[in-house]
Amino acid sequence: MPSSKVAVFGVPTAAGGRAPGLERAPFALREAGLLRDLRAGGARVVNLSDLSLFPYRDDPGHAQARNAEVVECALRAAADEMTRALAEGFTIVLGGDCTLVAGTVAGASRALGQRVGLIYIDADADLNTPATSPSGYLDGMALALALGRGPENVVSAGGPPPAVIPEHVSLVGFRAVDPGERPALGDLGLALPATAARRLGMRVAAALALDGVGNGDGPILVHLDVDVIDSAEMPAKQVLTPGTGLAFSEVSDLLTAIVASPRVVALEVTEYDPSRDPQGEHARKIVSLVVRAAGRRLQG
Repeated sequence: MPSSKVAVFGVPTAAGGRAPGLERAPFALREAGLLRDLRAGGARVVNLSDLSLFPYRDDPGHAQARNAEVVECALRAAADEMTRALAEGFTIVLGGDCTLVAGTVAGASRALGQRVGLIYIDADADLNTPATSPSGYLDGMALALALGRGPENVVSAGGPPPAVIPEHVSLVGFRAVDPGERPALGDLGLALPATAARRLGMRVAAALALDGVGNGDGPILVHLDVDVIDSAEMPAKQVLTPGTGLAFSEVSDLLTAIVASPRVVALEVTEYDPSRDPQGEHARKIVSLVVRAAGRRLQG
């Protein structure tokens, strides 16, 4: 029988983002009833609380890799907490900006003593580096950081880089790629844009995502950036990515099908900005999405 335990912790970081706001997401998702609804679904919730605040700051002196020192601290703390959380069971991480993935996947590998794969669900490829980034914000380099490409202090924060290798990564649902990111797409285990995922259907897309993580039947961390949801349905984010995103219902189906796999050991949710959601309606939608996916996972 699958375990009903779920460990939950937050990484209140906006250090890699473009403005303040993201650091409030873990608190807002808790306030929207995440722990209550997980328990109502039968989960035994191990509440590991939230880490210290890692704030946004304007960093014009390092225009190609902004706020790297604070991002480094956030990733180190996230990696350390991941080792504690996974000892309890299936883990839900509440972000914060996307950069935390380089810490959580590194911490998961350390905790489990083996390479952990990554399914990266995001509207953007996040494969820029300081050399290619048009903005210098590290959340636009988050997947590259996890792959060991970026400032040395950041990519090594969670442990020896890379945190994950390209053939162990499936990138799913993206609709925006910068020119400097395109060469790296071909190195990944899977790169499935939103248009293709919709055409194939979410169950097929989920199967391809799992199959694309080439670590055998090894463990997987799932990263969800809420901007993969079309901006008309999920405007509570700092940057509205151009193009047609996946519908909320599609993302829910995709995530639920992926997280149902026993290979999946953790799910992290990133880039929700509560300051753009004063009534909390989008927080409640995110909670419903996470609870549905976690419920399917716990049912085996």
